[in-house]
Amino acid sequence: MPIFSEKLLVPVDIVVDSREASKNKKIVEELRKKLKIAITSLQAGDYYLLSRDPSKAILAERKTVQDFANSIRDNRVWDQARILRQAAEQEGVKPLIILEGWLGVLEKYTKWNIASILRILDELVLDWGIAIIPTHSQKATISWLVAKAKSLGRPEEKKVVRLRVEKKPMTLQEKILYVTEGLAGPVIARRLLEKFGTLRRIANAPINELMNIEGIGEKRAEEIYSIFNTEWKNRRDKK
Repeated sequence: MPIFSEKLLVPVDIVVDSREASKNKKIVEELRKKLKIAITSLQAGDYYLLSRDPSKAILAERKTVQDFANSIRDNRVWDQARILRQAAEQEGVKPLIILEGWLGVLEKYTKWNIASILRILDELVLDWGIAIIPTHSQKATISWLVAKAKSLGRPEEKKVVRLRVEKKPMTLQEKILYVTEGLAGPVIARRLLEKFGTLRRIANAPINELMNIEGIGEKRAEEIYSIFNTEWKNRRDKK
């Protein structure tokens, strides 16, 4: 599956995903003032920064801190990370996440544990090999995109890499982690697996043992216990 299939007729610096462009018109307008850009549908990422050296091309996903928090909440962060990493492995593209905004907002105005968020960031960088560029505002994001694109060469020098990202089936270990993340989120999921080892042992654990895991209080422990011990009922909508 190519990242984008539309043939570029003129040299460009950055290819912007059409969905990203429609949601953030100001970014596109500012980029157009200083760079050659093209807008098309990208199968992965929001910005594809071309380079005269194809091995230095960058596929960047832009997220505000709130977007990032939401992607953690519903576990999309790992699916998106997997696609970015596959692009890097298959075509030599450098995967990157632009994290826009101040993380302290989540700590100040929500109940998010900042340590948990930082743990996910360090896993993305250290374990997944995905670089993260922090920008404090949309203006800063634009400034970085312009500066980086210019550093990768003039538009006429840049080469388009026909990126192909084929979704690989998850390994057994990835499936185990995915199921556990659905129970308690990505950080606590790893703690559960490190403590109990298997999904069966987690399912058989009493509430008091679940509460021994850092980050799991009585309410969360009861919820996990109930998931494994409550009979499922197929309730069809009444016409």
